[in-house]
Amino acid sequence: MDTQLSPYRLKSARRKRRLVIKDRDKQLLELDRERQRISKDPDYERTVPLDESYQKGWKRLFVLKSEIQRSDKATFYQGILDEINEVQYHYDRSFKRPKRKGIWHKYIFKELPKLHGITPYHWHKNRSKLNDEQRARFTRVEYWNQHYYCWEHYYQFAEPDLFELGIVPHIIDSIKVGDALLEQRLARIDNQFYKNGLRYRLDKIKNGNRYNRWKNGTEKLKFANPLKNRPKWDWVEE
Repeated sequence: MDTQLSPYRLKSARRKRRLVIKDRDKQLLELDRERQRISKDPDYERTVPLDESYQKGWKRLFVLKSEIQRSDKATFYQGILDEINEVQYHYDRSFKRPKRKGIWHKYIFKELPKLHGITPYHWHKNRSKLNDEQRARFTRVEYWNQHYYCWEHYYQFAEPDLFELGIVPHIIDSIKVGDALLEQRLARIDNQFYKNGLRYRLDKIKNGNRYNRWKNGTEKLKFANPLKNRPKWDWVEE
């Protein structure tokens, strides 16, 4: 009796390898979604106020000048300062850290804090939640990025003289009470990403090949040929 075999297809070695890579990428995306769910869980970032606050060292940051604090624009400039301020913490008011060289022991001062600039991504997305009047007080600053060989820019506050450095006590009035199981699971996911070097693969899956920013199209800027793809009579004359 004649028997008819059902058609089937054998998987090649290349196809098997592609299926393994595809399955691994799906697992990475699932771990990333689980990490986002844990980080947005209200039990993970729950804070409880303390009955009695206490001081834990000092913090150095920019504050409004006395004449600005007494003016009507105090709230206006304080909203800007909260977005660009840099805060440093230290156990000593002098902000000196020890440094030992050989048998000698000395103290050096920590670098002073700076006013941060706003990147173009956060500026267009308006992640800082600044209104139009506050955004008008910023200026665009362009600079040459030596690492990526391209011009980049950021937005900087145009009136930094309105602020001054100040050292104030670091007061603790609340503590974070999270879920131990959620923190343990999140630590395992982060350890799997960073210890195994899978974070770069995840960024490439989600955002494409974003690490080739030093390229201008298909070539590096320092190797770009201005005569490429031009007629012969043009570059012969030049």
